[in-house]
Amino acid sequence: MASSTFAIVLFVIALTFPTSHFAAHISSSSFTALNQLKYWSENVQGTMPGNLLSKLSPLSKEQAEHFTSLASEKNLPFDANLCSLANLACLSKARVDSFLDKNNYGYGRISPNVVLHVDPFSFFRLSLLKQGNMVHLSSLENQLPQQSFLPSQTASKISVTENDLRKLFPQSFESPQTKDAIQYTLIYCNTPALKEEPQSCAKSLEEMIEFSKTAIGDKNLVALASKNTEGSRKELMVGRVEKLKYGKTVACHQLFLPFATYFCHLLSNIEVYAVDVVEPRTKVPVNTVTVVCHMDTSGWSPDHVALKILKTSPGQSEACHWMSQSDLIFISQGKN
Repeated sequence: MASSTFAIVLFVIALTFPTSHFAAHISSSSFTALNQLKYWSENVQGTMPGNLLSKLSPLSKEQAEHFTSLASEKNLPFDANLCSLANLACLSKARVDSFLDKNNYGYGRISPNVVLHVDPFSFFRLSLLKQGNMVHLSSLENQLPQQSFLPSQTASKISVTENDLRKLFPQSFESPQTKDAIQYTLIYCNTPALKEEPQSCAKSLEEMIEFSKTAIGDKNLVALASKNTEGSRKELMVGRVEKLKYGKTVACHQLFLPFATYFCHLLSNIEVYAVDVVEPRTKVPVNTVTVVCHMDTSGWSPDHVALKILKTSPGQSEACHWMSQSDLIFISQGKN
C-alpha cells in the first residue's frame, strides 16, 4: 500500500480513537507501533480492529533493539521495569482466571472437565440463527490482561516452550493461575494440527499476518471481527443474518503469554455469518456479531467442549460459536 494510503489510515484511526491507548503509541518515540501499523496497512484491507490497536508496542527503536538483545541471550530475564516499559503481562498477579474458565475453543486439546466451567451458550446449532429467535449472547469481552505485541524481531528470538519462557519471564511462573494459563497455551501451540488445518502460535502481529497470507494463499487480506462487546451475557433477539462470501479462512484466538499471542489456524468446512442482535421488546439494534459455524466435526475429539455442550458426537452436528473481542478472522481480499 502506498505511503499516502498509510497516512489516510493513520488519520482515520486518530479520528476514531482520539483518546485511546493508541494515542500514546503514535508519539515520536513509538517507532515499533508505527511499524506495526504500517505493516498492517500494507497487507490487510481496512483499519485495524480496536482490540489489536490497543496491543501495538510502545517501544522506541532503541528499546526494541535492547529487548531483542535480551531475548537472544535467553538467560537475561525481563524484570518488572522492562515488562512495564513494553506493556507486558509478566507479573504473577496478572488476572487470567476468567480466561481459564471461559476459553472454549480447542478441538479436544483441553481436559474434558473444562466443560464444567464453560458458558453453556458458547456453542449452538446453526438453526438458532433465524430472525426472531431468542439467543443468549455469550461474553464477547477480552478475558486477558492488557498486554502489547513484542516487536517482530524480538518475538522471533523466543520459542513457545516452557524452558524458554521460564528463563525470560520467571515471575510469570510464580503464580498457579499464570503458570496454568501459560501451560494451557503451550498445549494449544504444541498439539499437532488437525488434518487440512495448518496452525501457528503467532508471537507478533507480523507473524499472525504472514501465517494468514501463507495459509490463505493471498498477499492481500481482509480482517473480520465482531463490531463491539455490546449485549454480552444478555438475552437478545436475532435480527438480520448475512452469510458471508469468502475463500479460505484463518481464525486467530488470543491466548495467554506475557506478550500478546494468537493461536491461528486455517479453517475448513465452515460457514461465516454476520448476525445482527436486537433488543427483544424495542427491536433496537445492539450489535453485529461474527459467527463461525464448523459444518464438519467428524475429525473432532469426542471430548471437545462443543460436542459436550451440544450433547452430540463427532460428525453428527455442526457447531457454531460467537467471535469474541479477542478473536479475529482473515479472509482473502479477492474473495471478499
